[in-house]
Amino acid sequence: MMLPTIVLIPGNMCDHRLWDGADGFLRSALRRKRLAIHDADTTRDASISAMAARALADSQGALVPVGFSMGAIVALEMARQAPERITGLALSGLNAGADLPERSQMRIRQQAQVRGGDLERVIVEELKPNYLAACNRGDVLLLVLLRDMGLALGSDVFVAQSEALRLRDDLRPVLGSLSVPVLLGCGEEDALCPPAWHRDWAARAPQAQLQIFAHSGHMLPLEQPRAFANALLHWIEQQELDR
Repeated sequence: MMLPTIVLIPGNMCDHRLWDGADGFLRSALRRKRLAIHDADTTRDASISAMAARALADSQGALVPVGFSMGAIVALEMARQAPERITGLALSGLNAGADLPERSQMRIRQQAQVRGGDLERVIVEELKPNYLAACNRGDVLLLVLLRDMGLALGSDVFVAQSEALRLRDDLRPVLGSLSVPVLLGCGEEDALCPPAWHRDWAARAPQAQLQIFAHSGHMLPLEQPRAFANALLHWIEQQELDR
């Protein structure tokens, strides 16, 4: 039997570096398990459904989508579009519902500001730093990485991803329809997608495991990269997805 491909799907204004913490520990461990890795491209589409369709088209065979934040939403949409190809889902920092009205209004305002040349300020002041646990808000290397990822993607990607999030479907019904193992991860101090939400998602998905990570806010794969990677690897072994 062919092993599934691990599809790494980054969050809003993040790139492949989201998964490279702890000196690439996660990627190295996955390769030791002989699991292929595909980095999904979320920069070329302006809807969650199109991002999911691209991720499915760009990878072959059975898949285990590993998604963070916006990437977790894309992963759920992949399971809706092609359930026969999904053998497991690992989702962190997830909001499975439609965009909240107050966040939708915030996105419209930020899109206008970014179109006016204010991308760096929006990233530095409004987005990433507010997503971190208290103990990580002074981590200069982490803050620089978050800024660099956002600026590297640029204003057009910001607007497209923001609009994709604003107009997304409510995917909570998809959770209840899943017939595969699901790992849900959440930072203990995640103010954007808090632990209470993840407990709700876990209660909806028939084969879900939930893990709450200390000393982490929303940016779990970067705030606690080794703990996150070890949890993912243990779950893969438990479910025999690497067999």
